[in-house]
Amino acid sequence: MKKKWQDFYLFMFDVKTTGCIYFVAFVFFYFVFGVINDRYWVTLDFWTSMQIMLACLLIGVGQGIFLPKNHLSLPRIIIWAVWALLVTVGFSEGFQWFQMYPRWYSFGFYSIIAISFFFFWVALNWRLERETKELNHALVKYKKNELG
Repeated sequence: MKKKWQDFYLFMFDVKTTGCIYFVAFVFFYFVFGVINDRYWVTLDFWTSMQIMLACLLIGVGQGIFLPKNHLSLPRIIIWAVWALLVTVGFSEGFQWFQMYPRWYSFGFYSIIAISFFFFWVALNWRLERETKELNHALVKYKKNELG
């Protein structure tokens, strides 16, 4: 039981970064659209912030399931991107986050989020390369100490 709890806790610890990054991005664009279209006074109420938080948590959990850091591949990034875009569009349209704006605002938001998936994959790939290099260096150092 302890191992399962640890696995779950570490899984959530790993995916929280993704969720937090997307939460900041969603809120940023929510307010930016209010600045661009100053006909409306834009505030982020508690209910909308909870919707955004849940959507971003689902995106993060999807990243942890579909795109674990040690198994990066093009099919996995595509599956995660589709999942994340479905969550984004589903929550945005379902809860009408951008109903007071012209329609192109929501399409712009979806496009920017879709483009962000590429940059997220780049960051994950760079992290994997860095960790691999550090592990290889540590292995060489360990072997030197063991043999010499």
